[in-house]
Amino acid sequence: MAARAVAADQRGLTLIELMITIAIGTTLAMMALPMYSTWIASQQVRTAAESVYEGIRVAQTEAVRRNNPVAFELAPATGWTVKLVSDDSVLRETKLIEGSPNVEVTVAPANATTVIFDGLGRALDDAQSPLAARITIDVKTKTGFTDARAQRVIIDTAAATGVGIRSCDPQLPTGDPRACPA
Repeated sequence: MAARAVAADQRGLTLIELMITIAIGTTLAMMALPMYSTWIASQQVRTAAESVYEGIRVAQTEAVRRNNPVAFELAPATGWTVKLVSDDSVLRETKLIEGSPNVEVTVAPANATTVIFDGLGRALDDAQSPLAARITIDVKTKTGFTDARAQRVIIDTAAATGVGIRSCDPQLPTGDPRACPA
């Protein structure tokens, strides 16, 4: 009789309860995996776009600080470099592939991969003439992950304040403050 009293007081999970818990946990993890993959892809896109934006701002700030032309050079397949125009000394360099291996970067116009900032922070082209057009840098995932959000970095010399450098989301509707200008 004493043995039955001890057995009635035992607590814990049976093997069946444990197996059901593991099955439910595995099912929930399998359902969440695609959303997690899309989230990671979106974060890689955002990281790459913020890196490009930061590089452009660093180049502009260094040009003003040094009162000398500083170039921002984008290599869409690998990364970007900020360097002095006078002696080509590298001030900063970043590899996009390190933090964002599944990201593709495109530039429009296609030959606008170098922007030079003068001592006043104005954007110039390779020939050190004022930029004639807006430069658009699109950052998106390479393949798959169709739900991942793309990002865009814009260098606009038609901005009322001089050079407008902006990061935006091209998928948002006009009127949203995070949307890209038309």
